[in-house]
Amino acid sequence: MESTSNNYERNCVLCCQELDIFALGKCDHPVCYRCSTKMRVLCNQKYCAVCREELDKVLFVQKLVAFSSLPLQTLQVERKHDIYFTDSKIYAQFRTLLLSECPVCPESKVFSKFEELEQHMRKQHELFCCKLCTKHLQIFSHERKWYNRKDLARHRTNGDPDDTSHRGHPLCKFCDDRYLDNDELLKHLRRDHYFCHFCDADGAQEYYSDYQYLSEHFREAHYLCEEGRCATEQFTHAFRSQIDYKAHKASAHSKNRAEARQNRHIDLQFSFAPRQTRRNDGGMVSGEDYEEARSGRGGRGRSQGSQQNTRGSWRYNRSV
Repeated sequence: MESTSNNYERNCVLCCQELDIFALGKCDHPVCYRCSTKMRVLCNQKYCAVCREELDKVLFVQKLVAFSSLPLQTLQVERKHDIYFTDSKIYAQFRTLLLSECPVCPESKVFSKFEELEQHMRKQHELFCCKLCTKHLQIFSHERKWYNRKDLARHRTNGDPDDTSHRGHPLCKFCDDRYLDNDELLKHLRRDHYFCHFCDADGAQEYYSDYQYLSEHFREAHYLCEEGRCATEQFTHAFRSQIDYKAHKASAHSKNRAEARQNRHIDLQFSFAPRQTRRNDGGMVSGEDYEEARSGRGGRGRSQGSQQNTRGSWRYNRSV
């Protein structure tokens, strides 16, 4: 217990920075006031980062004490986020964390909103913040990075030279839009574009810009029914195997028993051909986040069709 207490008195368990101001709630698990402010104010998360207990109130103190030992009703409080301060100096440091201050001007200029600082940096210094990082990363204004136009383009495509954990914002080549990371790109691809549920179940991550290209994939790599009402339906008229396809035709499109019997008939043909090298000229386009797909996904062969089809589907390659 003594060793744990000494660790608490030296470093924050979240950011590992030296503790100068403690933040603690009723569970008495201290973190630094910077991490607590980021959680409660920027991320609107009011639980303890150590034990996950919900904290309706948090106390900022300079010397570690038990939360219950201080009368909160006598302390200065920031009502919106229920943060209590033992003295005015700690409150001033808390307010400083939330300032939007110009990092370039010799006489520091402070703005009430980050949007105002952004406008100032753009007009006065021709420096820009990455919009994707600003939207998704909940960090303080003084932690934001500012770029000139050239460096911003490099940040978006390849990342920052001083940050090896960021390798750029991946691009959706259907929409020509970038996303924060591969997880966000994958969410977009699955939400706004199409994928083959057969190939997806087999572990493939191949996506199509719209249903027209997906239906071509169904037709060429699987079995697609285009008779009657099936011609206007989506997904339900595609089948993985010939047996499933024949069974569907027998039940849905047979006019009499003879036709149903014929639809259930499956021709089995065996042929042995030399193994062919896969070509890489159909259906996909190479890129950092996509690998060039091979034509003919093993089933029924992909036609070397129109130029339009080469823009229709992409295979997603998740970076490690």
